[in-house]
Amino acid sequence: MATAQVPVAAESGGDVIVARAGRYYRNTRFMMCALLIGAGAWFAYDGWVAWPEHNRKVVEVNQQILEADRAGDQQAASKARETLGSLSKEHSASDIRLQKALACSLPPLGIALVVWALYNSRGEYRLSGNALSVPGHPSVSIDHIQRIDKRLWDRKGIAFFDYEVPQGAKGRIRLDDFVYERKPTDQIYERIERIVSAEAPTML
Repeated sequence: MATAQVPVAAESGGDVIVARAGRYYRNTRFMMCALLIGAGAWFAYDGWVAWPEHNRKVVEVNQQILEADRAGDQQAASKARETLGSLSKEHSASDIRLQKALACSLPPLGIALVVWALYNSRGEYRLSGNALSVPGHPSVSIDHIQRIDKRLWDRKGIAFFDYEVPQGAKGRIRLDDFVYERKPTDQIYERIERIVSAEAPTML
């Protein structure tokens, strides 16, 4: 769970709790993206430069051995064989294709991971008085929350609120104190759970 904290802020109209994107959540995704891009660059170098050059060197030394044997130059042949022995085996065409495939796929995967993380942690959770605002949902009054699913709360810090507003719109709000800052997210959950429990038994 994220450890960054945001204090409860006081605004006119009641207490306001704001939980922004968790720093740990985002930073780990940025690090993973950097690692994937770096790995992609490494595989690209091997696939297009290092391994083809190594194979060219192996072929060249084998040719030197063949020519020395034909010319009866045992000294040159022995020296070439020593050079060949110091080289690793020739990389297959399929190995090189795999390196190129990884080079082309890992950086986009890293970028997609960051884009998703930024989207998944966009905006903020905000509880102002009895009005809960969560990205992707309309502002919902706690009075309109009909069910709380807290089966994952103790283990993962994830809770779901099913709501129905007077206009007829329904939805399920997800609170995640790993994706968003832990302390204010927990405060939002605890306040909502306390109010809903006081009005009706919590349904799981």
